[in-house]
Amino acid sequence: MMLVLLLMAAGSVMARVVTVSTASAINKTWSAGDTLVMPNGSYTNLTLTLQGTGTSSQPIVLCAAKPGMVCLGGSSNVTIKGKYIELNGLRFEGTYTGKNHVVNFDATSSYCRMTECAIEGYNPSDATKDLKWVSIKGKQNRVDHCYFASKTNMGTLLVVWLEEDVIPKHRIDHNYFGTRVANTDGDGKALNGQEIIRIGDSGSSMQEAQCTVERNYFEHCDGEIEMISNKSCGNIYRYNTIFACSGTLTFRHGNGCTAEGNWFFGEGAASTGGVRIIGENHVVKNNYFQDLTGNNFRAGVCIVRGKPNSALNEYFQVKNAEVNGNIFVNCKEAFCVNYHSSSECNLLAENTTISNNTVYNDESHTSCRVVTQAVSGGSVTWSGNTYKAGKFSGYTASSPAWSKQSSMARPSVPTDIPSADNSGPAWRRHDTPTMLEEVQRDNVQGTKFMKNGVIYVKYKGTMYNVQGKVVDN
Repeated sequence: MMLVLLLMAAGSVMARVVTVSTASAINKTWSAGDTLVMPNGSYTNLTLTLQGTGTSSQPIVLCAAKPGMVCLGGSSNVTIKGKYIELNGLRFEGTYTGKNHVVNFDATSSYCRMTECAIEGYNPSDATKDLKWVSIKGKQNRVDHCYFASKTNMGTLLVVWLEEDVIPKHRIDHNYFGTRVANTDGDGKALNGQEIIRIGDSGSSMQEAQCTVERNYFEHCDGEIEMISNKSCGNIYRYNTIFACSGTLTFRHGNGCTAEGNWFFGEGAASTGGVRIIGENHVVKNNYFQDLTGNNFRAGVCIVRGKPNSALNEYFQVKNAEVNGNIFVNCKEAFCVNYHSSSECNLLAENTTISNNTVYNDESHTSCRVVTQAVSGGSVTWSGNTYKAGKFSGYTASSPAWSKQSSMARPSVPTDIPSADNSGPAWRRHDTPTMLEEVQRDNVQGTKFMKNGVIYVKYKGTMYNVQGKVVDN
């Protein structure tokens, strides 16, 4: 079935809506405005390369006839190559028999998008096999409104790979990241390399990436301490919710990154932490931390000691950090400063400011630590911080650095933050609207255009979307 659409706008080119169900039908070079629709059903062992050159107003789209009703399994995977290409509404499940990435944004990709998709439990039978679900190269690509859960094998879930002389500026937003249980060694310790998101690696960590990770929801992501691992420069992590995750947002390598307006809810789960700072010029501001059980590296905010003459994969000294306006509620340890488990790391934080933070510990949490200073010294300026109750270790609280407010009211939590109910694909959220009945139309000619990010066709006064559902005029 092929729907041939005549674009009526001035300067537009002919574009098509094409029904496709095989790799050979998809693995071609497509043109701006082409939309490829996969009929509902299950597909096995499809190795797809989606390529071509779209435009911002006329992207190339591969989508499910009904979002979430196309399921790919076996060795199925997708590579995106080109400009303004969109993968929309597909689902990957079952035992994965492929060799590498499930979805791969090629180095040639730019302004491409993966949206309204799901990868759930799509794992190899061998849990020790290291492979990634999503790999992103290229420039200004986006992964949004997707669902990722139940990754059981080794390897980071989503990786941004850096290339020489390329500032990628990718965006990762409005996704749901669900349960991940750690693979462990013989001593029960989580193995390295089980992050949910990693941007860069140690070898490329001094490169600018300028990626944005925002408005995502992370739930029970327990792969390792670096749940989100920053290994590049200039990235922003903002307005995300981290719920009962045994790990931290770690500025492991790289400089000049920001954690702003995130919500960390430990829920009393073991080893839940906040933000770990390593390197220079980082900003941690206006975040909310509640019921975290971690300390030391897993404190609400941990400022890590550096190693002299650090190699790229070791620990650079913290310099010029700003930690401002954060709120801590009933956390085991709000601040841990100048900490490291290794005596080789002895460089203390320099020119670091910790100001206007609030620590609230109620009557049942008075033994929680407000500040642990593992080693005294360095150049850390404390000012304008307040606390209700709690203990200090290795540090003496005094005004104006800290003031005690015994009558402090418990800080409130907004209701519009990312949650399981409002994150990920619309078709599997709790607030998903009832699907309209499908009406198939063959050989329709009409005007194709986009409205609010959705592709529509107008034919004889009636509006259709590319899946064939009737929509109101």
